[in-house]
Amino acid sequence: MTTEGAFFAESAPDPEADFAAMERVLGAAFAGFASELRLVDALDFAAFIRIGQMANLRSLVHSSAEPYFKPGTIELCELGQALLSWTEPPEILLPMMFRHARVRVYFRLRLAARSASVELESVAIEDDDSGRLEDRLKHALETAANDRRRPLAGSATDVAT
Repeated sequence: MTTEGAFFAESAPDPEADFAAMERVLGAAFAGFASELRLVDALDFAAFIRIGQMANLRSLVHSSAEPYFKPGTIELCELGQALLSWTEPPEILLPMMFRHARVRVYFRLRLAARSASVELESVAIEDDDSGRLEDRLKHALETAANDRRRPLAGSATDVAT
């Protein structure tokens, strides 16, 4: 274990560099999904979090993920947090999990008024010696994507236009 919450195969050449690269890959892959979630009013998120309406939050997550990923690949793990203040714009933190093709990633999705970001919590990839951790994550994200979604930029299946 190198970074708190991050688990890597012992054969990984530079686990911390892999961790940062995987966070960038996740951020790029979840951009559309996060934008879809940001269409929901922050006060609705705050209300559901405050009164413990996990089913409503899961419904929002599933319907926002539907255009981008296959069912069951992105799940809400807990209620999350609504950061509300009199002096700052609201922020919503959603603890989530991506699971597909022997890859399991726990992360927090931070939604703000004009941006979204991914905070990687932990990564579990079954060690099958098929390449770099970043490439294995990218492959899992691509195979989890709905057919309507374009491949990740810079991937082997990305076609120059």
